[in-house]
Amino acid sequence: MVRLPLTPPSPLPSPKRLRAGRGEGKGEGCWRLSSALNEISLDFFPASSLTKDFPTWSGIKRLHSACLGMVLLDMETISPVREDFFTPREAEKAMRMGPRRRKGFTAARIALKRLARQLNLVEKSRPDRSIETLGPDDVKPCLNDSGIYCSVSHCGNLVVAAANRHPIGVDLEMVSEKVIRTKHLFISPRESDLISLSGLGPERAATRAWTIKEAAAKALGLHLFQTIREVEVVRLGEAEGMMKYREKTYPVRHAEGNGHVITLITFDDV
Repeated sequence: MVRLPLTPPSPLPSPKRLRAGRGEGKGEGCWRLSSALNEISLDFFPASSLTKDFPTWSGIKRLHSACLGMVLLDMETISPVREDFFTPREAEKAMRMGPRRRKGFTAARIALKRLARQLNLVEKSRPDRSIETLGPDDVKPCLNDSGIYCSVSHCGNLVVAAANRHPIGVDLEMVSEKVIRTKHLFISPRESDLISLSGLGPERAATRAWTIKEAAAKALGLHLFQTIREVEVVRLGEAEGMMKYREKTYPVRHAEGNGHVITLITFDDV
């Protein structure tokens, strides 16, 4: 049986990541929440040394309450998957990738298939190889043929996937001074002033600004360069912010933990 190996974590974000904004384990769930539709587990799959850190993610409940479901995984705990884990389209795409890209792609597929199961979008007995997570364009993620919107992001050892009945974007980034060095590539002078006045510190504030642009690109289906021009960050806060697109403002939600920020944006009228 062919196995696709997992390799060391990807490097931190760099200017090369100004790309098209497109949406792309084992362990014990730390806790569960209930939704109006059904009980959805928000599962964390950390390595043993990180177990104590995951429940302390500030703002994570707020993110969960804003969407239909969410999964957060630690890639280091994901065992190599068998070739028959993938659908034929997923397998074809994975085999064209180098080891580093394949690791993130595989982790995203695991998160999305788990999310589809959590939301009862597929039968319990359905094998993973028949749960499609690639959209018709072979780029954007999907949750089989459910029609539910989804988004996925990975950075370092972590991968997060989220779903909603309306367009949704999620982005996960490590808090790093590298974001400060590249902020001139993705923020305006007015947004730079927001970073300075936020009271969060330059690295935490700039990371939030960057993740807002990334999450918005995924939710709106825009190229990231277009999003940088057309989406404006108008408020930055620790747990909540605000962005403007086509003269309308939208709320933004953040969670932070383990040196990372997760940003979630949903659009009910786009």
